[in-house]
Amino acid sequence: MTAIVLTEEQREIIRRDMDSQIEMLSDEEVEALASKLNKKIDIPFIPEGTEQVIFVKTVKQFDRMLYQSLPNELYGLVKNASAGISEKDAEALKLVLGTRLNNRLDIPYVPEWVEQEIFELLLDLIVKAMRKKYSIIDQTA
Repeated sequence: MTAIVLTEEQREIIRRDMDSQIEMLSDEEVEALASKLNKKIDIPFIPEGTEQVIFVKTVKQFDRMLYQSLPNELYGLVKNASAGISEKDAEALKLVLGTRLNNRLDIPYVPEWVEQEIFELLLDLIVKAMRKKYSIIDQTA
């Protein structure tokens, strides 16, 4: 097997990526996902404007969890509609991520069943965006 050696430039990109960046999604993508959550999910006792803020914070927290859990070469597919994973791979990834990340997402004062609904929908939207010809902004919830 041939040994693959990274260039100094590749090493520097990895260092910079691992040390300074903590999230993948842009503000526009975060807000688009939050709006999709807000259309589908009602948090009991919370006014609509406050719900949107909660969903934006939740998406940012989820984005940071995924950024720490997935190689950027894979997670970065949410930004590239021309490349992507197959439907079969998307389902497998959703299953793996669902199992590993569910206990890490906590939204204080939100009932567990609502939190689970948010988690499942958000995971579905993100993984769908990693498929070919999909994007976070353009897909419907």
